[in-house]
Amino acid sequence: MLFCAALAAPLSLHAQRDTLSLDGRKALTLGLGITGARNTTTVGGTVASHTDGQVGSLSYNQYIRRQLGIEIEAAVLNADSFVQPGHTHTNSITPLLFGITLAPEVFALSRNVRPFFAAGVGPYVHTVNDVTTTGVSSSTETVAGARFGVGLNWYAARHFLMNVEAKYHAVGDFDHPDAATEKVSGWGVSLGFGFVWGGR
Repeated sequence: MLFCAALAAPLSLHAQRDTLSLDGRKALTLGLGITGARNTTTVGGTVASHTDGQVGSLSYNQYIRRQLGIEIEAAVLNADSFVQPGHTHTNSITPLLFGITLAPEVFALSRNVRPFFAAGVGPYVHTVNDVTTTGVSSSTETVAGARFGVGLNWYAARHFLMNVEAKYHAVGDFDHPDAATEKVSGWGVSLGFGFVWGGR
């Protein structure tokens, strides 16, 4: 009896550790910014809107080890626009980031509730477009930047997750500053909804 118990103990521990493994799990997640300033004004025939912080993001994550994954993320930050008779203007920051995600098993609250840390680097693209009755003009400028995050994934169902993540964007200086580039670096919080597949 004691021999059987001793033999079963490590097998039980191994099985428990396997339930925490994220190896092979993939997720496509839509993130919505829930912090920052957002305002819309209408003056005469002009309608203007301005957003500080993350507007939205789309990310793909794939775990390549038990608790380590790779991530690709595209987002929209600090959007600025106005529409008036004969003139439409749009202005935004779009980062394209490549990085890693770490979900330490030691911090796991359960098999389905996993705190994580994330980091990514890549280009932050500042795009300005103007459309008038006389023509179209556009300009693009790119600087290097990085994003660091900490959050919580809840795998609510086999193919569905929700998460909340606090992110810090560290972005270089743009040569042509304007309303969209004033506060690119800084903290923000996003709420995410994702489709999950693969893994155990």
